[in-house]
Amino acid sequence: MKTLLFSLLGLMMLSSLCVAQEIEPSVVLASNEVKLTSESQSPQFMYIRGQMDAKVHYKKYKAARNVTFLSSVIAPYLGIIPAVVSSRKAPRLQNLDFPDVELMKSADYTRGYEDQALKIKQKKLWKSWGIAFGVNVAAMVLIANR
Repeated sequence: MKTLLFSLLGLMMLSSLCVAQEIEPSVVLASNEVKLTSESQSPQFMYIRGQMDAKVHYKKYKAARNVTFLSSVIAPYLGIIPAVVSSRKAPRLQNLDFPDVELMKSADYTRGYEDQALKIKQKKLWKSWGIAFGVNVAAMVLIANR
């Protein structure tokens, strides 16, 4: 379902990008993937395509998220250290899970994919830290009310 929604979102973004640049794209839909010909692969389009693919395929932020969560539950003020350190580091190449090696040869696509993967990682890390901090606050309130 998510893939279909991202494909539809991609088509909407593609059409608005093509109208703005007066490009007539050649789009073929096959198994919920957008295949494009070379004339529609502008740098802006490839950057956006990289961002969209990262939203669908980038999932390997979980180790950093779990370390942040566990350290924050154990010691909330110390837990901020892995959150800050991990959120500043871009995801490793082997953790990107990009869908197509050929697409990664495009610098614009790679930059879009990596930028979006970093945003996803940061969002998940800080959300995890916030949840752990909330768990600690709730535990303190429960203990204080005894």
